[in-house]
Amino acid sequence: MPIDYVHITTLPVHAHINFLHVPDIGGPLSDDRYKITILISKHDTECIKEINNACERAANREWSGSGTKDVQMPLTDGETQKSIRPALANYHLCTFKSFHAPILQMPDGTVMPRSVEIKVGDPVRVFGSMGRMIEDQRKIVACYLSGVQLLNEPPDSKDNSSVIERLHQRLADFLPWN
Repeated sequence: MPIDYVHITTLPVHAHINFLHVPDIGGPLSDDRYKITILISKHDTECIKEINNACERAANREWSGSGTKDVQMPLTDGETQKSIRPALANYHLCTFKSFHAPILQMPDGTVMPRSVEIKVGDPVRVFGSMGRMIEDQRKIVACYLSGVQLLNEPPDSKDNSSVIERLHQRLADFLPWN
């Protein structure tokens, strides 16, 4: 039976840990996937409600007959992480993952150059979907990553717009007629 995905575009949130240009590989907890964990303020009830509704719709599409109360949802309370980083207690966390590279966009909708990194705390919008997954006989709603849009222009992005543009800038600096 094919998975019936629920598509979602988040409201503006903050980036946390992310592996967007290359997958998370080689570490003890690596899963060889592209991913981003987003931080949603506990005061942002509209965004929390939107994500919870998408999760509920995904769970109901798959397990409506058997009930959804025992389904593990992807939104976690930052209180569980506060021993590692106390500031996370004020947020909910949600991780979107993909085996394929996501579409990365600048604030104006253009393609994000590899020279631009999304840093922890940067405001982003995530494009993805929710769908079912069964892992170790547990019902889980997983978040699948399609794309990420950076919402504020990073200060250095004008200078680092692409490798080829940086090369042209360097060459221009050494040309005798400039």
